[in-house]
Amino acid sequence: MKTKMKHTDESWNSLLKRYSANIIFFGITIFTPLFMENGYLNLTQAKAHALYMTALPAAIAFAISLLCAKKSRHGISSAAKEDAANKVPKLNGLDIILLGFALTLSVSALFSRHIAEAFWGNAGWYAGTAAMLTLILIYFIVSRYYRLRINAWLFVLTANILIFLLTVIHSMGIDVLGLHDNIDPKQFYLYVSTVGNVNWLSGYLCMILPVFFVFFMLSTERNSLILYGIALILGIINVLLCASESIFVGIWACTFFALPFVCKESRRIQRLGALILACGICSLGIGLFPSFAAKRETVNGLFSVILDWRTALIICLLGCLCCFILPSLWKKMPERMCKRIVILLETAMFLSLLALLFHFFGSYNESWGNYRGKIWNASVDLFQNLGFKDKLIGVGPELLGYYYDGLTSYSLIVLTAHNELLQWLLTAGILGAALWCSVFLWLIISYIRSRCWEQGGIAFFLPLTAYLGQAMVNSPNAMNIALFYLFLALYRNAVCKQPEA
Repeated sequence: MKTKMKHTDESWNSLLKRYSANIIFFGITIFTPLFMENGYLNLTQAKAHALYMTALPAAIAFAISLLCAKKSRHGISSAAKEDAANKVPKLNGLDIILLGFALTLSVSALFSRHIAEAFWGNAGWYAGTAAMLTLILIYFIVSRYYRLRINAWLFVLTANILIFLLTVIHSMGIDVLGLHDNIDPKQFYLYVSTVGNVNWLSGYLCMILPVFFVFFMLSTERNSLILYGIALILGIINVLLCASESIFVGIWACTFFALPFVCKESRRIQRLGALILACGICSLGIGLFPSFAAKRETVNGLFSVILDWRTALIICLLGCLCCFILPSLWKKMPERMCKRIVILLETAMFLSLLALLFHFFGSYNESWGNYRGKIWNASVDLFQNLGFKDKLIGVGPELLGYYYDGLTSYSLIVLTAHNELLQWLLTAGILGAALWCSVFLWLIISYIRSRCWEQGGIAFFLPLTAYLGQAMVNSPNAMNIALFYLFLALYRNAVCKQPEA
């Protein structure tokens, strides 16, 4: 009888922990992107509320599981206790970095001039200490207790198809859900789905599409191949309609690390070619379809070139080349030759990055990147004028609005640095920025050590690199950074292969 009760208690303990991780998974991938309050008027706050509404039931389930575990340990032999202790996942380098980041953010908020605002983040984009500590807790729960069930992604797929369709409909000038009520008409095409404005959407697409891309590449069944293909085509349309050039930074980073994975099999090259062909067709359709005429008038820069019918035809030809010709040639090549070509492509991409950086420094001014240059200059000046304490631990999370003296952009008060590295350098100091950089250093090292391009775990690695690219021109918000921490946990789970709890 005692043995039966012990088994039941331990089962409940394990089950509740997994329920907690599952709540987090579905809350961040489905509930948070879809959740809205009062249209677009308080979007930043709404996404923070969605995060807390997700975290609360998950935390309750996890706390109950700890109580069940404590109860089940009464009367257990010392050998059994030792065996249970051995099953507790050990801390690794990433865990220690995030614990240090949590401590730094807490100290920064505690010693800031506005403790309440630093804690809740309501003086910025609601990515304050409370949100960050919640996300780090979420990371530890998911990285330990979430067990990947591929069918779970079908629900995520369905939700994102809905989000992508809303973007298409809104880009036609139709506000099907009344989300644009009371919005400035000039901002109608800047807010195109429940995800938010085009910058937020570009960051979201950079993270969610690589996951679907890897699953599409690895699909062995026709139904899953079709479903992920549909989601990716709609995602490509969203990228084109989003027309935020910041997305190319994320795409570049993602492509650089995805090349070895794609080039591993000729079938993957063929499927990539099919997606490139779909991109050209979608570009041609958006560029010519009358319903998108008003949206096209708001598009400029590189996207105006991509939506030109001549560019679209070139993309189609490139897609045909990759889809119908290159795979057969790739099969005939020796493996050593294939590896050399991949290395050559990676080198060319790296050199292109250096060329772009050289061009950036040559053309940089205050109006660069929709006046990001002005914001970055002000951020650098602010850091130079800070005292030793503030340089070390920062002025406090989400408090830059108090320090940007009269700085405005598009007649709006600037609340963030629009560069995540600068954001953490100012708000969490040198310590916070160093720990933030250490996360990505750990990711790169683990990518190389684990030969990530040969594993399914690359599905969660690619979004993290894409986020890093986007972070160079955007600040953290409660939705996208939540997705980042979720994928970080899933990647750690996949790489480290934690034992059952």
